[in-house]
Amino acid sequence: MHLLVAAHDFYPDPGSGGTGRYVYETARRLADRGHGVSVLTRRRGDVSTRETVAGVRVARYDLDVAERSAPEIALQLPDALRTLRGHLDALPDPDLVSFQGTVTDPLLDVLVADEIPRTATFHSPWPTEYRIRAGHETDDDRLSAPRRRLNAALRERVERATLADCERVLALSEFMADKLREVHGPVADAEIPAPEIVPGGVDAERYRPDAGTYAPMTDGDAADDDDTDDDSPGTDFLTVRRLSPRMGHGMLLRAFAEVVRNRPESNLYVAGDGPLREELAREAQNLGIADRVTFLGYVPDEDLPRAYATADCFVLPTRKLEGFGLATLEALSSATPVVATPVGGTTEILAGLESDARVPTEMVVESVDASALAERMRDWAALGPDERAAAGRACRNHATENYTWDQTADALEEQYKKLT
Repeated sequence: MHLLVAAHDFYPDPGSGGTGRYVYETARRLADRGHGVSVLTRRRGDVSTRETVAGVRVARYDLDVAERSAPEIALQLPDALRTLRGHLDALPDPDLVSFQGTVTDPLLDVLVADEIPRTATFHSPWPTEYRIRAGHETDDDRLSAPRRRLNAALRERVERATLADCERVLALSEFMADKLREVHGPVADAEIPAPEIVPGGVDAERYRPDAGTYAPMTDGDAADDDDTDDDSPGTDFLTVRRLSPRMGHGMLLRAFAEVVRNRPESNLYVAGDGPLREELAREAQNLGIADRVTFLGYVPDEDLPRAYATADCFVLPTRKLEGFGLATLEALSSATPVVATPVGGTTEILAGLESDARVPTEMVVESVDASALAERMRDWAALGPDERAAAGRACRNHATENYTWDQTADALEEQYKKLT
């Protein structure tokens, strides 16, 4: 089988996110099994137009869509289509196309012959992502400017048409399957196949409890803790997120300020960069917790396993649209318990730990609220070393038994074989 993947981004390209990691991890495992795999994606940064990465052919094209109007994007389409056509001519003929790339999906849908079967992995609704980036808190277009309403409507129409061309649609979580139905209506009406669930995974050999210590999370901790009158060990909380509004960092800082009132020896480490960096630093200062909060900035991918392993507890304060939660799995695989808001696919991942006797307190917060988040963080901060260690072992077992990338590749291979 030769699989052709339309990708939003591709790890390790600059700025690659969760979908890029998903495409990379699944594509290389399918290639390892003897399948031909090609990925078409937009070019980001100073990377090659064509290359082979981990046995996967990768071809990139130029198309700038961020902060661009529909006419500005349309002017770039002829060149983008010509480049993609050239890539397709140079690649093996596909037996199957997998859409995973928003902008790339409809372009490839036009260029690939109709008789080639199509499938889509629905990572997130394109119009909703656009509304969030544009600063809207809801999907109610009556509240947005006419141009933004038009841009959102165009994305919705294009995405629906592409999904309707597919013989099979996959989603990483029940939450995202529900989002598909919410945005595009009953699937029968849109002629979109009912989504089937294929969760993402984690590299358990890479993310492990003995990955090592991340020095920026330990430098100076002992001296700081000596200044407190509390003999209990400090709790090091970690979050790994892009610093953007929907990620909930402001809420996390307010919650941590409540934690520090009772647990002044606690620390919060914020990994990631983004447009809110300076604003969040000011908020930490205003809340009086700047000496307990460390903004780590961008943490290189090779350092992330050590960061997860060093933390006592990982916090995912997402406010909306957490499609799956790869960071959640990376923390669990590192034997680091997770505290998460009740948003998106992360709750489905953590549900399997609710009945484990080794996990002494709940992981999912009752509501998307700073006080509720603080309460759950305090619960974890109050645990002793033995309880934390037992909970960590349960987390590691849950991730390795249920969410490996090999399991994801198994499920994808089974789905793809049905169409070829």
